[in-house]
Amino acid sequence: MDTSKEVRRRHYRAIYELFWSENARIHLKDIASRLRVNPRTARRRVEEAFSQGYVTGPQLRKRSYANMKEYVCFVNCENPTEAYLDLSQDAAVVYHARLAGFASLWVSSTRKVTIDGTPVIKGLRSDYHVSFAPYRSWEKAIEVMRGKIESFHPECYEPTSHISSHWDETITWDEEDEKLFRYFESDLRRIFVPVMKKHLISTGKIYQFLERLPQCCTVTTSFFPEGISAYDPYLFVFGTEYEDFIVDLFSQMPTSAFFFKVSDMLFLHAHVKKDLMRCEDLGAPSIRQLPIPGLISELLKKGIIESEEHAVVEYHWTKSL
Repeated sequence: MDTSKEVRRRHYRAIYELFWSENARIHLKDIASRLRVNPRTARRRVEEAFSQGYVTGPQLRKRSYANMKEYVCFVNCENPTEAYLDLSQDAAVVYHARLAGFASLWVSSTRKVTIDGTPVIKGLRSDYHVSFAPYRSWEKAIEVMRGKIESFHPECYEPTSHISSHWDETITWDEEDEKLFRYFESDLRRIFVPVMKKHLISTGKIYQFLERLPQCCTVTTSFFPEGISAYDPYLFVFGTEYEDFIVDLFSQMPTSAFFFKVSDMLFLHAHVKKDLMRCEDLGAPSIRQLPIPGLISELLKKGIIESEEHAVVEYHWTKSL
């Protein structure tokens, strides 16, 4: 890799870490200072990091309070493409995806919606938990994950509550909060002026909203060392009594991972390298050499998980209401 490309990739990683650990709205001059470049170069690096898919976010996801809860349903349909198109017209649907695997559709909505098909799993969504992507190779990540599985002992397991739910609680959330959420949902770094003009919202209200964000929303910034298009998007579902161990285990991957619960099942939305999950030669020896299926097999053998299924996310839509 040529030196300039190496430097740029280090800059993309540094930008991710700044957004994650310090302030998602960190000023460009402060980014420039940390990268030891001029503001023009810093702006270009930030734009490259986003446009090339090394960094996504910072984005907002609502927590699971009673007055902002989401219903999630995974369903098998006879005609999933037609069902997907129909759901695009439903104002209650905030996110839906076409899957190839344990279900054919993944639907998140602000109320229960009718879907023509057979539900696989359905219920209220928990809060999201997003991993901080370690700066390491996939080879190192798999090695660390194997070690954690080998050294796991049920009697030593202590829950750490990575994933929370607030279904029986409410939080202050007014119409202006909802408008600000929709404005900042896909990019927390957007400037204030457009939303102030459109909705006549004061600067004071915006700063109040930003100050309360950690209570009301999960702020997510994600990192993909080779750009997001280099990976396949998978959704895994686990049945387990050791959910915090599973969260910690799959947080060792070098790409950011989303975790959440529906009903009593643990979900992992992850972007993984193709050769970690799939191969062209379907012979048994080759299958055993696939790293992630191998790890899942060990989890099942040791009783750390009771079940596992997965699906590829073929396409999806997060609706801007």
